[in-house]
Amino acid sequence: MTLATPRANSIPATAGRGLLEVHHVSARYGLIEALHSFSLSVGEAEAVALIGANGAGKSTLMKCIMGLLACSEGRIDFDGQRLSGEPVLSRPHRGIGYSPEGRRVFPGLTVDENLLVASLDRDRGRARIKEIYQIFPALQEKASAMGWALSGGQQQMLAIGRALMLRPRLLLLDEPSLGLSPILTNEVLDRVRDITRGGTSVLLAEQNVHKALAVSDRAYVIKLGRLVRTAPSETLVAEGGLASAFLGA
Repeated sequence: MTLATPRANSIPATAGRGLLEVHHVSARYGLIEALHSFSLSVGEAEAVALIGANGAGKSTLMKCIMGLLACSEGRIDFDGQRLSGEPVLSRPHRGIGYSPEGRRVFPGLTVDENLLVASLDRDRGRARIKEIYQIFPALQEKASAMGWALSGGQQQMLAIGRALMLRPRLLLLDEPSLGLSPILTNEVLDRVRDITRGGTSVLLAEQNVHKALAVSDRAYVIKLGRLVRTAPSETLVAEGGLASAFLGA
């Protein structure tokens, strides 16, 4: 599949109108404040990149959205209703999928079984697996292979496919290119456009700045837990020098 170019008319979603709204969220690990009054919005069927260096706060924000880390300040809304403060298990029922950093597949299950275990209905689950294989054809070729036998890129595809099994309205991808070769990074991240074309919004936390911008509509640049820039992805690409200016690369 060819990579779609970012939409030229992409504009930042205004507060209160996005599918996901993060309002001035701060978060701490003990006495260390990892997020400082951070705000972000993701619209319907939109791909938004959260870019920053290692330790910038990307995974912390993802954990706050998923309820794995409590917000010390601010609030998070999903589809117009408060999300922060709700139990972690409410997220899948609300329509949020999560592929965390680290490709956490079940090594002793086959690819089919890894996907099916994320379904609430085996019959509908098997139908959904066929759709996942359309997004990731490389997985279909390995349908009966055990999780431990997959390459790093295939494991990442499987982790993302499993997060898509319940047809979420929003998919959170935390560092999907971590540890992958440039070729496998392209193979995994190029599927972001296929996912949004299917109607699912994507929030992508990624260190690979150039690739994240290539597959997203808008981007938020985070540095030391603070928002330092937000703009349409194509604007940031045209400006150039993003890595050295904001990421310290």
